[in-house]
Order: sequence, then C-alpha cells, then structure tokens
Amino acid sequence: MLKGRDLIMIFDRFVGPKKGSSVAQDARVQVRTPDGRHYDVMSVNLVENKIFGARETHRIVITTHEEVAPMAPPKLIV
Repeated sequence: MLKGRDLIMIFDRFVGPKKGSSVAQDARVQVRTPDGRHYDVMSVNLVENKIFGARETHRIVITTHEEVAPMAPPKLIV
C-alpha cells in the first residue's frame, strides 16, 4: 500500500526543484494495469472515507481514462 508521503518522495525525485528535470515535469502521467494496459491520469483528489471505524479517514483517489495517444512499448530509463 502506498501512502501520500511516499508518493511525494517519488514525485520529488522526478519533478522536484532540486533533483527533478524539465523533461519529467512535462511528461504525461499514466497508470499501467497488471494486464499491461495504460490509462491517462485525469485527476487526483483527496476524499473523505465515509466508513465508520475505518483506519484511514481520507484517501487519495486517482481517476483515469483510456489513453488518448497510445505510446510505443515503454523503456525504463531510471
């Protein structure tokens, strides 16, 4: 399970003012599913957890949609 503070450290590595790059700052953000499909990220929201007694009071929800322009097979560069 990924927490918000973990996500901040990951994104800071790519787009942060000290370590990030301008190439990464302009890169398209996608989610890859276990079956290998890619989806473009449409929005990121903080939502309240309405379940009584739940450990998490809030969640970060990433909303996706079908990718607009399919890309070539990804090549890991980091």
